[in-house]
Amino acid sequence: MGHFSDIDALDLDGVGPMTQPYPLINIMREDVELPCLDTDEVLAAAPASDERRFRVPPIIGLDD
Repeated sequence: MGHFSDIDALDLDGVGPMTQPYPLINIMREDVELPCLDTDEVLAAAPASDERRFRVPPIIGLDD
């Protein structure tokens, strides 16, 4: 709580409120399509697949 008195002692007139210490401008990269793995080749190496998707065991609603 002692730190609040340190802040209160500062001259903050003319300092506006802020949400970020640095301006954030377009922080997302461009969405560029790049070469990727062949779907059929990847699914062929999977333990199980179904309709061009990985098949995994269900995890919700199982009794232990």
